[in-house]
Amino acid sequence: MGNRVRRVFLVLGLTFCCFVGVAAIASALDIVLEPANAQRKVGGKVRVHFYADNAENLLSMGVKVSFNPAVLQAASVEKYAVNSDTGWVMDGDGDPSTTTDQYRTPDVEIDNTNGSVVMIGGNLKGTSTTGLSGKVLLGWIVFNAVGKGVSNLNVDVAKYHPNHPTCTFDNFVKVGGTVDEPTNVPANMGVVCVAANVCEGNYEGSDTDVDRRDRAIFNSAYGSLYPAPEYDWRCDFDGDGDVDRGDRKIFNKDYGRVDCPLCP
Repeated sequence: MGNRVRRVFLVLGLTFCCFVGVAAIASALDIVLEPANAQRKVGGKVRVHFYADNAENLLSMGVKVSFNPAVLQAASVEKYAVNSDTGWVMDGDGDPSTTTDQYRTPDVEIDNTNGSVVMIGGNLKGTSTTGLSGKVLLGWIVFNAVGKGVSNLNVDVAKYHPNHPTCTFDNFVKVGGTVDEPTNVPANMGVVCVAANVCEGNYEGSDTDVDRRDRAIFNSAYGSLYPAPEYDWRCDFDGDGDVDRGDRKIFNKDYGRVDCPLCP
């Protein structure tokens, strides 16, 4: 059963490795980053989630995220793979009680030297495969802030044809084999500022203070654990998946400041 699932995924990846055409142009699928901007001190962490918005019966995904390696380094990368109903899990028979045919960890590639992460996933569950729809979480990256500066987060599709570098493989395939490549990539979709004097709790990013509005955001998330609805990645300063006392200590250091630098 396990080999059959692997073969099915391989067929999915190869059969639809044709070049993007009209189907991609008409696509409503968008890639979204949350948070889209963040401020961190050197030595801090930032956790960024990646979504495919407006997805419809999506079977596969593949994104490449590029960043400035002098400013950020990828500490960890995870695809969302809790189960085959909502995540990137290949389940051969579609039965969640049988686990020997479930695979959660095909391709994640980290290249901190050149500043890139590639994340590829599939969602197959035997005859019950319906694909993923709506705002679909692809996964997340936890970055270490290693140097002062600004890093854009550039998002592109994961794979280009080696003999035709301007043509992509079909990274986003729907049930039935049609392709829904996002039309808003490649593009810089996020920015992380790293400096000695930044305000990590300045969530708005458009002002220069950490005020009661920022505290209200933090207090709403305090005590939450991902994926609870109350969890807010902006408040998870150490990127460990919860908002706890350690995060509150970081927030409190900047609360009341009015000299926060603005992100570009």
